[in-house]
Amino acid sequence: NRSFFMKYYSDEFKNNIVKLYHNENRSKKSLANEYGVHPTTISHWIKRAKLVELPDGGVTSVEAFKQLQKENQQLKEENEILKAAAVLLGRH
Repeated sequence: NRSFFMKYYSDEFKNNIVKLYHNENRSKKSLANEYGVHPTTISHWIKRAKLVELPDGGVTSVEAFKQLQKENQQLKEENEILKAAAVLLGRH
C-alpha cells in the first residue's frame, strides 16, 4: 500500500517559479528538475497565474477571479435566504 502525501508550496514560491518560467523563458522541465516540483504542478501554477481582464478594465489572476465568482455566488445565496426570511416574517 503506497502512502501519499502532499507537499505544501507557499504562494511566494509558486509565484517565483511562474516568474522564472515567463521572465527567463525557463522550461517547465528545467524548473522541475531544479526545484523538485513535478512539471504538471508547474503547469497548473502557470495556468492559475494567467490574467483575466475585468469589466472595469483592471486585471486579476484566473485563481483570484474564480474566488471572486465563488464569493459572489455565496453572497447571492445569502441574499436570497434573507429575502425569504423577510417574507416569512412579514417584512417585505
